[in-house]
Amino acid sequence: MKSITLKKLFLLHSWVGVVTAVLLFVVAFTGALAVLARPELKIWANQSLQQTQHIPNSEISTLVNTYHAQVPKEFGENIHVFMPTGHNFHLLALVFESHHGDENYQQEVLRAFEFDPASLALVNTYYGPSKQYYANKKTDAASYIGEFHADLHLGRPIGLILTGFLGLTLLVSTVTGLFIHRKLIKELFTFRWLKGFDVTISDGHKVMGIWGSIFNIVIGFSGAFLGLATVILLPAAAFVSFGGDQDKLIETFTAIPEPIISHVNQPTNITAILSDAQQRYPHAVILDATVMAHNDANAQVYLRLLGGEAVASQLLHYNGQGEYITSMSSFGDIAGVSIKIIEILFPLHFGNFAGLFVKLLWVMLGLACALMPLSGMMMWLAKRTRGSTPTLSAGAYARWNRFIIGSCGGLVLACCVLFPVQVLLNYAVAGVEHNAYFGPVFFYTWLVWLVIAAFWQNYKNYFRATLLLCALFLISVLPLNSVLGVNNVINANSTLVAFTDISFLIVGLAFLWGYLKTKPDAIALAKVKAG
Repeated sequence: MKSITLKKLFLLHSWVGVVTAVLLFVVAFTGALAVLARPELKIWANQSLQQTQHIPNSEISTLVNTYHAQVPKEFGENIHVFMPTGHNFHLLALVFESHHGDENYQQEVLRAFEFDPASLALVNTYYGPSKQYYANKKTDAASYIGEFHADLHLGRPIGLILTGFLGLTLLVSTVTGLFIHRKLIKELFTFRWLKGFDVTISDGHKVMGIWGSIFNIVIGFSGAFLGLATVILLPAAAFVSFGGDQDKLIETFTAIPEPIISHVNQPTNITAILSDAQQRYPHAVILDATVMAHNDANAQVYLRLLGGEAVASQLLHYNGQGEYITSMSSFGDIAGVSIKIIEILFPLHFGNFAGLFVKLLWVMLGLACALMPLSGMMMWLAKRTRGSTPTLSAGAYARWNRFIIGSCGGLVLACCVLFPVQVLLNYAVAGVEHNAYFGPVFFYTWLVWLVIAAFWQNYKNYFRATLLLCALFLISVLPLNSVLGVNNVINANSTLVAFTDISFLIVGLAFLWGYLKTKPDAIALAKVKAG
């Protein structure tokens, strides 16, 4: 009976992995890069963030008051101040929002003013629907990859449902794998890299799966929740508890309720509020501030902070006079273990809770998570080419390998291309016009390399070519940024930029080392020479 159960688990583990291996690689690999997307790579990609100094709180308060006086009255009830931290915005942005529209729009509408963080000079303005402003804000290579990880750029609900179910797939594969490999202690330290390619792949698959099991379970569960929450869990909760009214559900759990406007003038002390938050949490970063009923006696201010001693982001609540009221989560001041668990899912998923070391650890574990389904699929294919009656011919095996290299290696190549392209765009293209380039460059690179798989007969040399191209693109980042960039490793105006450029060089050299260590197929070379 026990052997029958293990056999069923093995079949479930195998087929779940084979069917979703490529998609799991895509999501896990881009997720590993997304860990460093904000703020590290976003700062690297935006020169305004590299030169940012601390903006005086009094200057922020002055800007809010100055531009509040310039917008119509209905726009003063909801004011958002987005700080240039690299987590969301690269400029200091003041957003005056009317939830009920105005004389020109019957929907949420806003007026936005964006300022250079160093000089505080006005750079951009916007007036129009709120959704359009947030959807079209300036992106960069790192943010593009991070957004691709979230929904594969398929949008809602399809993209989120797909990535959510892939999280469940990872969870199932990890749990069934742990049951299948019962000799955990022995396999934990077994990696025979000199015993041949098939043995190396098999041992690597087991080692990555066992060592990364806890990480994979956490990532699988949190990814499933983050992907499915808004498209399945939220409507289900609204149906059960609020008769299907999602707006009522959101209103219940929102941490920022609408205040009652008294129409009694009372200056909102933004300077004192920002200063108090910085003193209370000196190691945290203020991401943004929301001012409700500005300069009214009932004004309320909410600051969103990230970092410090808190694992998840937190909201600080003040009244307009600058008096501290409370600290709470993004879901409000709601008690309960379940809310605490939901709070930490996002930072746990991206490793954004304990500094750069944990982020780098998450990157390494994320890359191992990406390689695990791929190595499992390679083992499954190799097994079907062996024996007295193989079920997979040599030609079919080669075609499968070319498909894997074209789809997975093509994704890696497309990501590598985006970073030198980012340097070129910083030099030649201004502002939000960057946004039009990332999608075509990313998808056409991926598509072209996948199409080439149908014509490149020798999959081993195809793999070597993928390594070489990835190496060349990453190695080119440092010299390009040195010649064209304002901040780079040579003049070292930004330590982070210098460190990132050097990191690209090191990773590129690692790809080059892999290319040199991977021997070309001798038979294919002989045919080329004979021809």
